[in-house]
Amino acid sequence: MSTPTYLLEYTVTPKAEGNWIYDDKPVKLKLAQGESAVLTYKLVTDEAGWSFAENGTYFIEAQDNFNYNLTSTLKDELTVEVKIEALNVANTLSENDLKGLSANPGARVVTLVRNNSSNIEFRLVAQNNSANGAVRYFSQDPRVIIDNPDIPA
Repeated sequence: MSTPTYLLEYTVTPKAEGNWIYDDKPVKLKLAQGESAVLTYKLVTDEAGWSFAENGTYFIEAQDNFNYNLTSTLKDELTVEVKIEALNVANTLSENDLKGLSANPGARVVTLVRNNSSNIEFRLVAQNNSANGAVRYFSQDPRVIIDNPDIPA
């Protein structure tokens, strides 16, 4: 991957109950084909025992996810990095094709439609070593909105 177009860093405070505290949300990016973004989330808390769990993220919905390479990597127990690389930001699936792909497991041919924005929805995943080892805490969605700068809204 070439040098990212965006290098963004956010602090986040996990909560055992209620919404976590974020620097900023949602994140709005303008990515053209071939451009990328690296979003780094750092856990910051006065409470001992918090850390990211597993790969640090749970992708709920990545609209147009065939148009992006999405990766999530734990850098250390308090830092997770989400990488988004734009592949084909000018076209997407129609609503009918999306429904058809979900409803019918058979092979399918579709014609892509013009696109000017996408959403990537996910939650950060943390654990607290003072809780039962099988308990995970999921943040609210720090949604990423991606606009294609080459297509007018």
